[in-house]
Amino acid sequence: MKKTLMPYLLAYFFLFVSYFLVSFIMAVLLSFMHVSSFVYNILLILMNYFLLSVFTLFFFKNVKEKPCIHGLIFAGIYLLIQIILHFQEFKFTLFLKPLWLLILYFLLLFIKKKQQ
Repeated sequence: MKKTLMPYLLAYFFLFVSYFLVSFIMAVLLSFMHVSSFVYNILLILMNYFLLSVFTLFFFKNVKEKPCIHGLIFAGIYLLIQIILHFQEFKFTLFLKPLWLLILYFLLLFIKKKQQ
């Protein structure tokens, strides 16, 4: 059980710490530079999807057994976290990030199988 949960715990810990660090860095930088809200939102979106891509790659490297099932569970857990955190302002766009994780994960799995 510990062997199964460790990739999830490490990946989500990585995501939490990286979001915290990026938020802190952007807050410090943007307090010195005044940019429009449009540029700020674009930067947030780009950093968010970049971190999600690294997060998916990090999880993919740590999963050894049953990668297809773990990929579905991985995206499902992220979807549940998104729904819980954004329960008051539920939008259809909440499904884009877990879908991005799922597509990227299975793309990595496909590339790995092609190489073998």
